[in-house]
Amino acid sequence: MPTWKAVKWYFRGLFPPVTTAVLFLFMLAAAYSSLGSIKNQGPGQFVTLMEYIFLPVYGVLIASHIMRDSKTTVFELSIFNGPRTVYWVRVFIVALGLAPGIVGIAAMTWLRGYHSFAVSLLLKLPAYTAFAAIIAAVLDSLAGSITFFILTSAIPMSFRVLLQSNGSTGGIMAALSYVFAPMTTVEFRKAILMPRTTGYVILISLSALLLLLGYAMFERREYSP
Repeated sequence: MPTWKAVKWYFRGLFPPVTTAVLFLFMLAAAYSSLGSIKNQGPGQFVTLMEYIFLPVYGVLIASHIMRDSKTTVFELSIFNGPRTVYWVRVFIVALGLAPGIVGIAAMTWLRGYHSFAVSLLLKLPAYTAFAAIIAAVLDSLAGSITFFILTSAIPMSFRVLLQSNGSTGGIMAALSYVFAPMTTVEFRKAILMPRTTGYVILISLSALLLLLGYAMFERREYSP
C-alpha cells in the first residue's frame, strides 16, 4: 500500500501539461526534420539536436521532479515508510517520465531505417534514469538539475570534440563515450576502438551499478527537517 501511494504521489505533476507538450512537439518536429537530412548532410544535425539539446532538456524537466529539497524528502520518508520505497518509486517515476520522449524518438528513427541510432537512443533511458537517481540521492533541486544537464549535454558534447580531433579513441575513453554519448559513438563509429556490443554492455552495467550506489547513498544520507 505505501508503494502504490508513493507512485500516485510522485506521478502528480510529473508532466506539466503545457511545458511538456510544447517541448515534446518541438522535439518530434526536430527529429523528423533532421532525420530527413541524414542522407544528404550526414547525421551531425540529428545527433546535435537530440543528444546535446532536446533530450537533455527533456531529461532535466523529468528528473527535476524527483530532486526535492530536504524538508520535502523528510516528509516523504515519514509517510512512505523509509528510504527504500521513496528511492525506488522515484526511479520508476523518472523512467516512466523519460520513456515517451526517448522511445518515441527511437521508434521514429527505427522506422526511418536508422537502426543503430534507434538502439543508441533507447540506451539513454537506463543511463538518464541512473544519472537522475544518483544525483537526486545526494543533491537538492537546482544543483541536481544543473548537474544532470552537465552530464547529459556538456559532457556528451565534449566527446564529440574529442572524437573529431583524434583519429581514434580506445580504452576507458571509448567506454565512457558509450556511457555518456551513445549517439555520438554511432556517428563516429570508425573512430571508436571498442566493439559496440561491449560499449553497450558497459553502459547498461554501469547504469545498474549507479542505481544501486544511489540507493546506498540515499539510505545513509542525513536530512535536516
